Amino acid sequence: MMALLLGTAAACATSDDGPTAPEPTAATAAPAADEVSTDTEPASEPEPAPATTESAAAAPDEPAAPSGEPVRIGILFSNSGPAGIFGQPTANIAEFITEDINAAGGINGRPVETFLADDATDPAVGRQSMEQLIESDGVDVVLGTHSSATREAAKPLAEDAGVLYIYAALYEGGECSPVMFNTGEVPSQQLAPVIPWMMDETGGNSWFLLGNDYVWPRRSFELAREYIEAAGGEVVGEEYVPLGTQDFSSVAQQIAGSGADLIFPALVGGDAIAFETQAVDFGIGQDAIPRLANIYEENVLGAMGPAVTAGMRVTLGYFKEVDNPANAAFVARYFEQFGADAPPHMTFSSHIYDAALLYAAAANAAGTTDTAAVAAALEGLTLSTPTGEISVTGSRHLAQPIYVAEIQADGSQLIVKSFPSVEPDETCTP
Repeated sequence: MMALLLGTAAACATSDDGPTAPEPTAATAAPAADEVSTDTEPASEPEPAPATTESAAAAPDEPAAPSGEPVRIGILFSNSGPAGIFGQPTANIAEFITEDINAAGGINGRPVETFLADDATDPAVGRQSMEQLIESDGVDVVLGTHSSATREAAKPLAEDAGVLYIYAALYEGGECSPVMFNTGEVPSQQLAPVIPWMMDETGGNSWFLLGNDYVWPRRSFELAREYIEAAGGEVVGEEYVPLGTQDFSSVAQQIAGSGADLIFPALVGGDAIAFETQAVDFGIGQDAIPRLANIYEENVLGAMGPAVTAGMRVTLGYFKEVDNPANAAFVARYFEQFGADAPPHMTFSSHIYDAALLYAAAANAAGTTDTAAVAAALEGLTLSTPTGEISVTGSRHLAQPIYVAEIQADGSQLIVKSFPSVEPDETCTP
């Protein structure tokens, strides 16, 4: 199925099925002559068995095993620091990227290798890690899931080297570069359709916006304010805290006195966990003021605990509960391979996987890993993945599904609203 998917994507067609995990296969060799037993002694020497080869035994539509110099895929991600909680699922999915693209015949008949580099949730470290991927590892493409601050620090290196850079994390929008594509959710997808829905669902209309102090929360809140006011609501408070903040007592007091009946938190990883667990003690927990969060994925929510999270709504481009056969098979395979207690596959790891499939399909269609040729092949490309149907738009962003999950009393996620194929309100003429 993966071979079919990549071949179909390379032709820029749409499949009704998402990519299912390739079934493990084992080559079955013919038994050696001395392993064959018979009930009676043969009257004469047996005829030698015809030689068999692996290619002869292979199914007719099975792609040839890739060979030659590998295509090198770099993955720049946060594996430590405040966003380090997102790291392990991404590292796990990197294994699937290698397995699945190679099982489909590789890229232009060549195998792929992945190279992982940690930005430590620090843009200075991220720049060094990007340099390592480009200069030391010699990657053909970098897939990134990390902060916008790291993206801004690392992008000039990709531009100078002419290396394709696919930024696969949700972000604030507005990115446009000759070497970049952006496959994560942007505010016009996560927030524009969901904020009016949230106000209708809860009856609330006064919002407090709380985020980390860097470009993604600031730009997200700028747009969120527009969406809130267009829906008849108002923003009664807006506050930013540095990445790594662990004491939210003063912010909690501000929120308690603001009169807000809804909170939009754009806090990353450990900061989100610290705020939400402390908020309960200040009487502003989810049961008092409903949340609409746009980065609270399952690993963060799990660290908060169901007593804190029950009732929260989260808007993202992927949850492991997405209801399609390809995703069900993918999630089952994930936990089978990495264990029932593995940190769950979630939106950041999902977008890295999708970005890798998009790159492989485009490079196969282009017949090369040349950055300009692959970029041209990416534009307009449509794929069905466990996420759903995704399409690269002329803005170098994705039209993609957006889901809203409500966290249940036991901590599980229930998708309560889906917006299929949401177009990004983005422009880009690199």
